[in-house]
Amino acid sequence: MTLLPKADIGVFDSGLGGLSVLREIRRQAPGASVLYLADTANVPYGDKPIAVVRDLALKLTDQLVDAGVQIILMASGTSTVAGLHAAQSRYPDIPIVGTITPGAEAAVSGTTGPIGVLSTNATAKSLAFTHAVQEIDPASQVVEIGCPEFVPLVETGRAETPEAQIAALAYLQPLYTAKTRTIILGCTHFPFLLPALHHAVAEIGDPDFHPTFVDPSEAAVRAALALSPSAFPDGPLGSVSFAASGDPEDFRRYASLLLGTPIDAVAPLAL
Repeated sequence: MTLLPKADIGVFDSGLGGLSVLREIRRQAPGASVLYLADTANVPYGDKPIAVVRDLALKLTDQLVDAGVQIILMASGTSTVAGLHAAQSRYPDIPIVGTITPGAEAAVSGTTGPIGVLSTNATAKSLAFTHAVQEIDPASQVVEIGCPEFVPLVETGRAETPEAQIAALAYLQPLYTAKTRTIILGCTHFPFLLPALHHAVAEIGDPDFHPTFVDPSEAAVRAALALSPSAFPDGPLGSVSFAASGDPEDFRRYASLLLGTPIDAVAPLAL
């Protein structure tokens, strides 16, 4: 098992997607120190069996617990579906927050019409967002769309390319047909595709179709802050440490591009 640095908050994802959660932590609680684990050797999670993703999520949770974090953000919709309850059962004394419930709550509070969800295949097939939304508002109509092309586009630095725009248009069409007014970005990779999604909305060209895109990262970090305020200290900018199970240099390069700031080092991560 990798020897990892201490931190206030632990974050993990299959790859780069959880950087949207990290970005929110830095915005809402810049004084917190963060340990970010990227399971890039196994990305993407969205097309793997749920049992496989659950096992990976538990291994990553084990690593963060061993590193002494006060709270864990499961910065992956697929991991949340597969492993959140198992991880919470294994570590009942450590707050562990996923992205499904916070994202559903944010969507329901901001709309009166049908809710769309763009997510990985595994999350869409589970209907996790439908269940979470309808627990809050049983009358809500939810349309979930699996988007298998999106994660590879982000992971390979192609989030703002014509290829991404073509994929975004294809995935938005059924949500346009369903007259959705709010669309949950059900995978943490997907906020990095917002330029492509907005381009696709413009290409559809219907003035009545101007959906609000909900990023669950913001709500998830707020929920974590409420559960464990001591993990979000005031003070100077906290440190951020990274480890990746795949090629650390690949992760460092692409993560630096997405964050808009250079990352100095990424440690190897053994699972």
